[in-house]
Amino acid sequence: MIRNESIVMVRARSAKRKGRMDPLGDREEERVGRLPLIRMRPNHEETLPVASADTASAPTVDIVIPVHNEWHVLRPCLESVEAFTEYPKARILILDDGSDAFVRGRIEAWAGGPRSIPVQVRRNETALGFVKNANRGFRETSGDMLVLLNSDTVVTPAWLTRLVNAALSDRRIACVMPMSNQCSFHSLDIPMGWNVFQYSADLGRRMKRTCFDAVTVGGFCLLIRRQALDEVGHYDEIFGLGYGEESDWCMRARSLGWRVVGTEDTFVYHRGKVSFKNYKEETFRQGNYRTFMERWGQEYSAAISEYKRMDALRQVREAYVRMESPAPPPVVSAFVDRIRDGGAGHAVTEAGRFVRDQGGARQIPAIVRQRGLVRPRNSRHPLPRGFQSKVRPRVTYVLEKFSIAGGVLSIVQLVNRLTLLGWDAKIATHHGHDQEHLGSYMLYHHPYVFPSAEAMIDGFPKSDIVVASLWSTAEKVSRIVRRMPDAVPWYFVQDDETNFFHEMDIQGRQRVLDSYALVPNKIVKSRWLLERLKGYGHGAEVVPLGFDLDSFYSLVPQEERPMRILAMARPRTPRRGFERLVRTLREVKSKRPEVEVALFGCPNLRDYGIDFEYTDLGEVPNERLRSLYNSSAIVLDLSDYQALGRIGLEGMACGAATVLTRFGGINEYIRDGVNTLAVDPKDEPSIVAAILRLVDDPDLRGRLVGEGFRTVNRFSCDDEARRTSRLFAASLGFDDGLPEEFAWPDDEGPLRAGRAGEGTRASARAVGGERSRGGPEWRS
Repeated sequence: MIRNESIVMVRARSAKRKGRMDPLGDREEERVGRLPLIRMRPNHEETLPVASADTASAPTVDIVIPVHNEWHVLRPCLESVEAFTEYPKARILILDDGSDAFVRGRIEAWAGGPRSIPVQVRRNETALGFVKNANRGFRETSGDMLVLLNSDTVVTPAWLTRLVNAALSDRRIACVMPMSNQCSFHSLDIPMGWNVFQYSADLGRRMKRTCFDAVTVGGFCLLIRRQALDEVGHYDEIFGLGYGEESDWCMRARSLGWRVVGTEDTFVYHRGKVSFKNYKEETFRQGNYRTFMERWGQEYSAAISEYKRMDALRQVREAYVRMESPAPPPVVSAFVDRIRDGGAGHAVTEAGRFVRDQGGARQIPAIVRQRGLVRPRNSRHPLPRGFQSKVRPRVTYVLEKFSIAGGVLSIVQLVNRLTLLGWDAKIATHHGHDQEHLGSYMLYHHPYVFPSAEAMIDGFPKSDIVVASLWSTAEKVSRIVRRMPDAVPWYFVQDDETNFFHEMDIQGRQRVLDSYALVPNKIVKSRWLLERLKGYGHGAEVVPLGFDLDSFYSLVPQEERPMRILAMARPRTPRRGFERLVRTLREVKSKRPEVEVALFGCPNLRDYGIDFEYTDLGEVPNERLRSLYNSSAIVLDLSDYQALGRIGLEGMACGAATVLTRFGGINEYIRDGVNTLAVDPKDEPSIVAAILRLVDDPDLRGRLVGEGFRTVNRFSCDDEARRTSRLFAASLGFDDGLPEEFAWPDDEGPLRAGRAGEGTRASARAVGGERSRGGPEWRS
C-alpha cells in the first residue's frame, strides 16, 4: 500500500473541522501535496537524441498557455511541458482567462511549486476569450520565439527542440505546427496500438522533416517567430472568443512573403474542443467562417485545393495502420456473438433492449439496411499492427465495447495514468460490438480494435499482463494467456456480474461464476464486492475506487441552485430501477410541482411514455457532467444496489445533496443522515419522504453537502493508479514497484534528477524475456 504521509496528515487535520463547508477549503490542502501524474522515464522507443543550438546562441522561447477552466486536461499539459521540455532557454507563461476559483487555486499552487522551468501566471478576472487572451500573451512576452500551446495538449519528449530546429531551417518561416491527432485537415490519427510517445518518436525516426508548406495551420500548438509576429501583427479580435483567428493570421503572413509550415517529425497530443467548446462549434459554422471567407475566400480556396492535391501528409498517413471505421457489426453477426458470449437467453435479452432503444420493432428494417445482416468474408476493418514495447512492462486491458459508461471510464482513466507512471498500457477490443463512442474518451493511445473477437485472440499484442474487464472477456483472457505463457492474467471486477442476468437465467449467471474461476488474480473496488467474491470461493485485492477529483468540483453554492432533481435513467439496465424511479418522481412532482426533474443517460427517453413534466438531457459525455451536477440541488440514485456508486461521489463533489441506494459497495462511503440520505430502493414511500425532506429543508441539504465534500477527498484516480501499478509490478517480480529504469521515484522529478532519456541502471528482471539494448529498430 502506498501512503503519502503529507496527505494523510492533511486528512487528519481536515477531519477536525466539523463545521467547515467550503469545498475549496478542505480540498486545497489535500491537493497541493499530491504527487505528479507523470513518472515515466522515456527510453529510446519514446524519444530520440536531437541536436540543438548551443545554449549561448539558442533563441529564447516563451511557452504561452492560455487557460479557461478544465483543470483535468490542463494538469497533464503542464506536467508534460515540464517533464519533456529539454530546451535550455524556455519559460512558461500561463494566461488564466477568468477560470473559476477551483482551477485558479490549482494553477497558482502548481506554478508556485518547485519548477524546473521558470513559470509566470497572468490572470484576467473576467474571461476575455481565446483571441484577446492570446494577444495578451503576444504583448507580454519578449522571447525570440514563442509557442502558443492549448491547455488540452500533451507534449512529447524533445518537442520544443524539434520545433525550434524546424523554424531555424529557414529564416522566412513564420510559424511551425507539429503533427497531431486533432488538427482539422492536418490531423493524423494515432495508429492502432501506439501511444503518443511511441508514435512521436517513430515519426522522428522514420519521417524526414521537410517543413512542408501549408496554407493555414492549427493553433493548438504553434511556434511563432517574433520577427514575423511583429511584422504580421497580432490575432484579429473580430474573431471573438476564437476559431479562425490563426487561419487569418497565416493568410496575412503568406501575403507578406512568410512561410507557414508543418513538421512531420514532431507530434503533440490534442484533445480538442474543451474550453468554450459550445461557443466555438456554433460560431465557427456561422460568423467566424463567414468573416474569414469574406476576406480570403478566393485566394484560400485556390491555395487549399492545391494543398490537398499535393497531399503533403500522404506518406505519413499511409505508413501506419489506422482504424477505418467504428461502424457497428451486422445484425445477425452481432446476435451470434451474443449467443457465443452469454447464451441464447442473453442474446435475446440484449437484442430486445437494443431494438426498444432504437424505437421499437418498426425500426428493424432500417437497422438492417444500415448495418447489414452478416459480416462479409473480407472485413473492411484492418488487422492492427501496433507497437508493443520491448523495453518497459506491458499491460493490456481487454474491453468488449467503448460504451458511454462508468466502467469504461474507470478503465480509460487507469490506462492513461498507468502510461504516465511508466507502463506500456493499452486497451484491446474488437468490432463484435459497436465502437462508435471510442472517440468520446481522452486516451493517450489508440486502442487495438480487431475485426472480431477471434482475430483479437489470435493476434493479441505481446503483453506481460493481460486484464479482463467483464465476465465475457475473462474467457478471452484465459485463451490469450494460454498462447502467451509468460503473461500474467488479472481480472478487474467492477461489479457482481451475476446480477447482469435475470435471476431466472441460470445459464447466464453460471457463465459469470465460471468466468471468476478463469482468472486467478483479481482487483475489486470495495470490501462489499470482495465479500461477494469470497462467497463464490474467490479472493481479490481491494483497490478503492478512483474518482477524478480534477474534473468534479462545486461551482455554485447550494442556496443559489434551482430546485432541480437530477437522476440517471437507464431503462435497458433493470438493476438501475428505471420504473421505480419514474413512479417516485411522479409522486414527488404531484406533491411539489415547482420542482424540476431532469433525467440523463437514455438516448430515447420519450419512447417510454413518462407522463409528467421533466427535462430530457439525453446521453451526456463525461466532460458535461460537472455542469449538470452544479445546476442541480439534489442527485438521486435508486439502483437495486451500487457496486461503486460513481454518481453519488460525482454529485457530492459538485455540491449537490444526495439520495442514494443503501445497498452494495456504495457503503464504502455513504453515511445515512451524515453525507447522504440512504434509502431502501424498494421502499418507495420512504424514498418520496426523503426527497421531500431535502426539498423542504435547506439546512439539511447544506449539512449533507458539507460532509460530502469531505467524503470525496478519500478517493483519487492517482492513488488508484499507483496502487494498481504496485500490484501489477509485484506480479512481475518487482516487489518495490516499477524499477527506476521505467519510472522516476515519487520524490524525484525527471528534470531534477537529469534530462529525460538519460541512461539509468538496469532493472532486476527483464520484461517478457525480450529486453533489448541498443539493437535495431523493431515493430510488432
